[in-house]
Amino acid sequence: MENSKDTGALAVSRAEAGQKLLNFLQRRISAPASDLHRWIRTGQVRVNGARSKAFDRLSEGDMVRVPPFAERQPAGSGEGASRREHGAPLLDIVFENEDVIVIAKPAGLPVQGGTGHTDSIAARLAGERARADFVPAPVHRLDKDTSGLLVAGKTYAAVRLLTDALAGRAGTPPRKEYLAWVEGAWPHPEKRELYDFLAKDGTTKRMRAASEKEAEAKEARCEVTALEKRRIHDREYTLLLVRLLTGRTHQIRVQLALRGHPIAGDPWYGKGSCESLKLHAFRLELPLPGGECRSLELPPPWKGEWKAACPGRRPQR
Repeated sequence: MENSKDTGALAVSRAEAGQKLLNFLQRRISAPASDLHRWIRTGQVRVNGARSKAFDRLSEGDMVRVPPFAERQPAGSGEGASRREHGAPLLDIVFENEDVIVIAKPAGLPVQGGTGHTDSIAARLAGERARADFVPAPVHRLDKDTSGLLVAGKTYAAVRLLTDALAGRAGTPPRKEYLAWVEGAWPHPEKRELYDFLAKDGTTKRMRAASEKEAEAKEARCEVTALEKRRIHDREYTLLLVRLLTGRTHQIRVQLALRGHPIAGDPWYGKGSCESLKLHAFRLELPLPGGECRSLELPPPWKGEWKAACPGRRPQR
């Protein structure tokens, strides 16, 4: 939104508040980063009439004056918008307010694009919300083949808050629970905590068990409760409820495989015993700006013999 009293100024919206000046300009102005740095350094860009630095953070209502020749970014521009026009399916929204979007992520769709992936949650968000002041951004990851609850921030402040909270950097991490069908009969009838140290294998790029003394080793903890045992296609499987206590790459997949019970359908850490990975982000307690906490649940999409009843359904808050 532009200030009617100063056609050379851009108003910082609530969604954009908290961003660094350079990041704000990169979204709102069509110019190379080198030009933006030079304009800031020479005082051609000013915030509320004063000179500022590239990494100063902006507040809601700040007026950012740019040179009159600066080319404004047209609304709805960019790769995301063209992606939506070419028929990418709409995202399934579980919950949304002015700060966050919670998405029902399907298995097979990566959160971020990369080598070999032109479609992703991030690309679809950019396409569907191309006209937003701040394009919603995922604040955590799920593996490409994992389904379930995925959170994106609709404002810069929400992205920072949620990223720290879900990673446990803001104190005790919120409750995150998964459902997983694993190979074999899980031997423990009671809730059990799994504790390991994990590191990335430099050759295979997969995660492995590590010694606590290894420089790259990170602590991995989760709680596992067996819910049901079932024979499927003449093989025995156990449905587990897994509560993450730490968040490491492939953590659930690796910790269960280390105990001889890889997740069904896991081609990396198991035998790929079925057509798809049976791991689903089922329940999440989501901390929201303002101190509110919302509990969200999403039944898994599994069909037929793999269909699972949701354990201990809680009322939505």
